Amino acid sequence: MKFVLYIVQFGTAAILFLFSALASWYQGSGLLNDPWEWKYSAKFTTLLYGADSIKDAGDISQLDFFVYAAKHTPTTVVLMAGSFIYIIGLACWLLFKYGKRRKKDVRTA
Repeated sequence: MKFVLYIVQFGTAAILFLFSALASWYQGSGLLNDPWEWKYSAKFTTLLYGADSIKDAGDISQLDFFVYAAKHTPTTVVLMAGSFIYIIGLACWLLFKYGKRRKKDVRTA
């Protein structure tokens, strides 16, 4: 029965992560319409391709959308990061908890 609760937690956190990631991505796509913001928000593009690599909106990396969304509408990005951290933390805790139990079962067999 406890395992069902963990599945529900994983599912809820995964759905929250998915929807908040899609919302952040959509909100960050506003970067394409703000050429004056490219210099300040397109950090991944300048890191990967160089400082003068952005000539038009098609040159911007998709990861920069999340930077732009974090600057202008941070709520969805915070939800996305929080749910991701919760998923990772729950997975690590379950692996530690049930991995330890599994070692005991192997030793006694």
